[in-house]
This record gives sequence, structure tokens and C-alpha cells, in this order.
Amino acid sequence: MWRPISGLMLGCFLATTGCDRPAKTETGTQTAATAQQIAWREGDVDDAFAEAKETNKPVLLYWGAKWCPPCNLMKSTLFKDPAFIAQTRAFIPVHLDGDAKGAQIWGEKFGIQGYPTVILLRPDHSEITRLSGGSTASTLADILRVAATRTTSTEDLLRQADDPTHLSTDDWRLLASFDWLDDPKHFGDSKRAAAFLAKLAGAAPDPAIKRHLQLTALEMSGGNGDVAQLTPAQQAEVQALLPQILSDYAEVKANRQELTFGGASLIRALPDPATRKALGVQLLASLDKVAADRSVPLGDRFGTIDADIALSKSENGGKVAPAVLAKVRERVAFVDHAATDPMMRQAVMPNAGQALDDAGDPAGATKLLEAELPHAVAPYYYMIDLSGIAEEQKDNTAAISWARKAAEIAEGPATRIQWAVLYANTVMRLTPDDKGAVEQSAAMVIDALGRNSGGYAQRTAKRADDWGKKMREWSARHDGAAVLTRLETRMGQTCPASDATAVCHNVLKAA
Repeated sequence: MWRPISGLMLGCFLATTGCDRPAKTETGTQTAATAQQIAWREGDVDDAFAEAKETNKPVLLYWGAKWCPPCNLMKSTLFKDPAFIAQTRAFIPVHLDGDAKGAQIWGEKFGIQGYPTVILLRPDHSEITRLSGGSTASTLADILRVAATRTTSTEDLLRQADDPTHLSTDDWRLLASFDWLDDPKHFGDSKRAAAFLAKLAGAAPDPAIKRHLQLTALEMSGGNGDVAQLTPAQQAEVQALLPQILSDYAEVKANRQELTFGGASLIRALPDPATRKALGVQLLASLDKVAADRSVPLGDRFGTIDADIALSKSENGGKVAPAVLAKVRERVAFVDHAATDPMMRQAVMPNAGQALDDAGDPAGATKLLEAELPHAVAPYYYMIDLSGIAEEQKDNTAAISWARKAAEIAEGPATRIQWAVLYANTVMRLTPDDKGAVEQSAAMVIDALGRNSGGYAQRTAKRADDWGKKMREWSARHDGAAVLTRLETRMGQTCPASDATAVCHNVLKAA
């Protein structure tokens, strides 16, 4: 997606290493290869839990999607890491693709929505912990080791953490690696979660964990804008905290995603220009080391350029300086050369196109993304990006065309709904007076809902509900009552009778 959120705003207090290829021997090639693979159960969550009860093992649930860039990064790195693979043998690993039958219902049950999510569960379905999907890390193996024998749930741990003085070393490990930035289940509100993290940071026995929790809390509290919304006390905290983290490369590496995607926003929130300048220089120098570190996953190395773009825009009236644009192009050329397999290209090339566009080179971004289409793992993902670039350039015809093409070739029931909604919303936004086009694009959403086998829950239900609300608002503003009536009739004819919750049938009706 243009500016993907599942995405990339994820992180753990963990260090990373590269991946090793499974060794081959003349007589043992197959055995070695098998030993270097995770024994995934594909999609059958009930069967995985039945086996978990029989073997008294916890479940490792991976929730992802074919098109998702960080999912592809995870599959290309973490899931090939021998140390991580070895620890998964203490679990029942199950891969739940977001387009699998019933996947969205399971996602709602477990309180997971962002791709990718790795969640560890006991045989009784209670959660042990959830791990950030954006970081591939060797020490995740150690987290699995800790979690494999846990008898307490996430809810138990969070209750205990309300009085953090009694937490064990293993408790702190799990809290430090918890996916705070993509947890809709336990807090629901980022401000509440940020306050809880700040309290934890105050009690953390390990200075590095303390700083990691502080940084995460500040980013959550500051919001998702280009400039964090901080109180004077929080501004002072940022001014004291960042130099401590940036002076230690081990901590920079461990916090690289927080620094990449939130560091510039925190710095821009500081009131003193000289301080902003000095911390900005220090941040970029530290992230340049990450970009050059071959032990860091390629996607994370490239992602560091986002901080350059953000800080350059803040210093140049919203425009990127020529030297920074040249740096972006150099980094794009590097990942274009370095990403050689399809999954890794799906992991990094959409972000390369986004970086070019953000840096002021939409033509270069368009050329790069179009070149990926013939061999992309999920070309419809790139097409939505191309639609976004065209819309920014005021080329509404091209924007709608790319969005339509993407919706037409999207694969998987949940994905088809999501992409059809993106197309329909693009039409309503760019050509709201064209009732025929609005009706035609809405019909594509209805057809996708009718073909859905993944359950009307979680991401699917949210996107359908949001689209239905936009359709009602469009109808009210553009005299679309007749169109809405025809679409409601089509909805009744298309939605499956098995839609027990009537989500599909009622999506166009006011609550």
C-alpha cells in the first residue's frame, strides 16, 4: 500500500544476523534441507491446537500475506535462520495466510490485524507473547526458548508488570520484545500503551531495555505525524535520550526501526533549532552505519533513507535537497542490484519506489515500479503504488486505471476485497460526479464480498464497513440514492447465505 502501515513501523529490542543456507552433502541434501526448514502447518489452526494439546507444546502462529513486503522480508531472512528454526521445534508452527479460509475470523479471535504478526499461544489458546514482525533477529531464538516453557499468559504478564518491581529477567525479555506497535488487543489506545511503557521504562533493570522502552513510549505518545506531538517534559526526555542511544551502535542497531521511522519526527518536535540540527546529523550518521551493516536485513538497511528524506524536507520547506535525492537514488540502485530473488524484491522494491517519490522523483519511482510488474510476486501491490503516484501528479485517469487493474488481478478473498475497496474509494475521491463509474467500482467490491471465503471479520470487516460508510456519504452529497438502492439489491443477490453475521448483507446500510 502507499505508505504501508502494517508495515514497517515495527521493532523489537533485538540484534540481527544474516541467514545461512542449508548445507548440502552428496548423500544428505534432502535431510539437511529439511532440517533447515520450519515444519509449518498450513492454515489449519484447529488441527495445530489439537496437536499442541496432545504434545503439550505451544503454538507459533505466523499471520501474513503474499503481497506484504515485511512478510516477504521475514520469509527471506528470519524463517531461514538456523537458530530460529531450531527453536521452532519446541512449538507447533502454523502459517495462517490472511486469504486462507477463516483466516480473518482467527485474526479477530487472537487480536491480530497487521501483517506480519508472530504470536505464541498455549494449547488453551491463551497468548504467551507476540513478536514484532518487522525485525528479523537472531535473539528471537532466545525469546522462543523463554516462551516455550511459559505457563503465564500475556494478560498475566501485563497485570504483573503493573507493579514491575517483581518482574523476572525472562519477564523483561518478553516485554522488551513485545510487539507494542501492532497490538490492538490489550490496550486499544496508543496513549494508554505509551503511558504503560513509560512506567515500565522507569523500572527496567537493564539500561538498554530502559532506553528502548522509553523510545517506543515516546513514539507512541507522539502520534504518527511528521512532527511528534510532545509535551515540554517529553521534549526534554527526547533531548536526553537520543544522544545516549545514538552514541552506542549496538543500541542503534537494536532500535533501528524506531529510529528510522520515528527518530526524525521526535527530533522535529524539539523547540531549539540548533539542537534539532545537531541531533539530526547524529541520527543520520548512526543510520548510515546501519545501512552499511551487512548483518542487517536488506529491507532495514534501505529503510534508513526515510530519515534522510524527512529531515531534509523539514530543513528545505518540504522539498528534498539535491544531495539527499542523489543519496536516495544511490541506495535504490544498490537494493535493485542486491535483491536477487522474488521474495526479497517484494520486500524492498515497493519501498524503493516510495522513497524515490517521497524524495521528489515521481518519474523515477514510476519507471522503477513498472519495471517490477512482469516478474513481481504480487504485481497488484505495485499497481496501487503507481495509482498513488499518479494521483499525486494530478493524473486522475492514470490513477483510476492503475487502481482498477490492481483490483482486477488481486489474488485471494481478503486481498480482493481490500484492493476492490481501494479502487472504489479512488473513483469516489477523484471522479465523484461520475455516477456510472462509482456504481461500476462499487459492484466490484460487492462481487469480491460475495466471493469471500475468509470470513467477515478483522481486516475484511473493517474495510467493508469503511467503504460502506464512504458510499453512504457519497450518496448524500451526490444525489446517489438510486445508485445505492441498486447496489443494495445487488448486494442481497451476491452475498452468500452462509454470512451468518449479515456483515456482507448490511455493509451499505446505516448502523
